[in-house]
Amino acid sequence: MLKFIDVIAQLMGYGNAIPLDMALDERLLRSQQENRVPLDCKTLRRTPHWQNILHALIAELLPVVPEHVKPALENLAKNSAPELEEMANALLNSAFSKVSADQSVFVWAALSVYWAQMASLIPGKARAEYGEHRQFCPVCGSMPVASVVQIGTNQGLRYLHCNLCDSEWHVVRIKCSNCEQTGDLNYWSLESEKAAIKAESCGDCGSYLKILYQEKDPNIDVVADDLASLILDAKMEEEGFARSSLNPFLLPNE
Repeated sequence: MLKFIDVIAQLMGYGNAIPLDMALDERLLRSQQENRVPLDCKTLRRTPHWQNILHALIAELLPVVPEHVKPALENLAKNSAPELEEMANALLNSAFSKVSADQSVFVWAALSVYWAQMASLIPGKARAEYGEHRQFCPVCGSMPVASVVQIGTNQGLRYLHCNLCDSEWHVVRIKCSNCEQTGDLNYWSLESEKAAIKAESCGDCGSYLKILYQEKDPNIDVVADDLASLILDAKMEEEGFARSSLNPFLLPNE
């Protein structure tokens, strides 16, 4: 698992260095501005730029990944542009079983870099208006990875972190991020009440979402620390709760 997390870190680092095709993608962004979700992952007309990101990631990673990962990258590189688009459509529409598990992580990473670059063109923090479905990202409509109670200028405020475009949006604490009920919330951890990672469960909808506290660990990373706390997920499943979030590197394959 640790080697795979190292690969993920390299993957995202290389991707962020790939420049955005501004002339092409700004036109798409302008065409989406009238929509409530400006970069809706299910309806946005993608440009070939995300595939350029994918091929650049593959080229950079092949020399450095463990031997057992190389076949997945090599096979992925052989896919045609239409085949890659089919994979992207499947993943973005939650049809995860249509893409092999050893390739989906890399396709999603390229899509994530693409959407994050697009989201960077939107000024300010993402916000969801009252009455909207706050369990989904107001920028791209994807699911959160987890939530973070921040420090600094946003001290004590909870933000959900998108698993696709990396946007964050505010959701008040002591409220279920899935159904917005407040009457039956409980907090779980593997250590103590002062743990940096907890799970907020809701008895009304039967779901849970992890909460990461920067005050207890300023260097906390949403995606990596979510992966590192899978034992907490197992505990929540034992208690009968279903996860209301999705880690991009733990995509289901069923």
